[in-house]
Amino acid sequence: MRGNNLVKLNALNSLAFATGTVTLLLSSVSSVSAYTIYTNRTAWEAALATNPSYKITTDTFSNTISSAQSITLDSGIVSTNSAPPTLPNPPFNNNSVSIVNSGVYDNASGTLTGASDTITWQFPATVLAFGADFSRIDELTLTGNFDGTGDQTISINPTIGGENGFLGIIGTAEFSSVIFANNTTAVDSFSIDNASFATKV
Repeated sequence: MRGNNLVKLNALNSLAFATGTVTLLLSSVSSVSAYTIYTNRTAWEAALATNPSYKITTDTFSNTISSAQSITLDSGIVSTNSAPPTLPNPPFNNNSVSIVNSGVYDNASGTLTGASDTITWQFPATVLAFGADFSRIDELTLTGNFDGTGDQTISINPTIGGENGFLGIIGTAEFSSVIFANNTTAVDSFSIDNASFATKV
């Protein structure tokens, strides 16, 4: 699943956010003091390729995993809902892979009774970068300590320019987990494909 880019800056079609300020870079994407956000997978991968100390692992969600409060994805990511999945299941299929939508991770977040306020993805090792193809995103947020100064939260839909698209982050410090949340009274069901992360070689 590939979404439209927010801004076509150059051949890499990337958008960088640095210390809360949007920085448009005409020839390359870099960040000295803060993490960088990408809305194009090719640009994200190209930036990581300049650092041979890291390798990218991608979970394509090829194998079915039934819904449970905590599951281990094929890539080694442990996905844990803050509450047991008690919503109608389907269509939400909280914390599962390939149950309703083939070849993707499905979940739902929200503060509605029975929903999961937060969904934590614990990586199998510390990572410098995380990226994924998102679909059906409304209110979902992504939180992580991407620069070593404390947690930062990104609203996914406005960042990728709609319900569907790629969101990638390259940190300035390694991080061990990310948290998906919603913080509304509605339930936001969503899918993720091609979840990728970069670990030290």
